[in-house]
Amino acid sequence: MREFKQLQIPALTKEPNTACSEIVAEAAFALASGIIDTIPFVGSKLDEQQTRAWPRSGVFTDDGVEMTGTPPEIFELCELLAAHIEKGTSFDVFEVFHKIARIDRLIDWRHGAVLSPEPHPVTH
Repeated sequence: MREFKQLQIPALTKEPNTACSEIVAEAAFALASGIIDTIPFVGSKLDEQQTRAWPRSGVFTDDGVEMTGTPPEIFELCELLAAHIEKGTSFDVFEVFHKIARIDRLIDWRHGAVLSPEPHPVTH
């Protein structure tokens, strides 16, 4: 699995043999990682200087063991998003929803990950 990291597109002057497809893949993965970083996850970052959302402290498995790294489901969601970004294709809503459902236990829904509109009184 790749590490989550900041976008670092290779300088073509320093690495002239870098294929365009490699640069696009790296940019797509960085963008997908950035999208995932906006999700309000449970727990907290290990360090305030940490740029990525993972790894985190205060996150536990169903068995009560604290997670020490990034869960594989996060990488799978990132890879799915990056693949669509890289190809320039539309996201398959059901496929993305399935991946998000697998990380549901890691999301702190109280922080407005999904905002529902305020109910308006019905006037007939």
